[in-house]
Amino acid sequence: MINVEKGTPKVLENCFKAVRRGGTVTVVGVYGSPYDNFPVHRIFDKGITIKTGQAPVQKYIDHLMELVSSGRVTLNDIITHKLPLSAASNAYDIFKKKEDGCVKVVLNP
Repeated sequence: MINVEKGTPKVLENCFKAVRRGGTVTVVGVYGSPYDNFPVHRIFDKGITIKTGQAPVQKYIDHLMELVSSGRVTLNDIITHKLPLSAASNAYDIFKKKEDGCVKVVLNP
């Protein structure tokens, strides 16, 4: 059984284990969790290249919104919570603490 939880170091560790020697691991998005015991030994041993950064959202947002609006793309697999805008403070708290399996929150006005 593979235990891969979104937003934890386990995801990166599994990527470093799975990538071939000389391969590249790319992390796109926000990865703000502190991480002790980073497996530098595995990265050096396998000669892994790590690329990071946030997605250039402004470049793609109009096209992506059209795909979602038209129903050609659904986001049900990543949206875990839908809350009213008045609950924004609570939503940030739930997300930060990863309570109730929180991955992505949509705030409705």
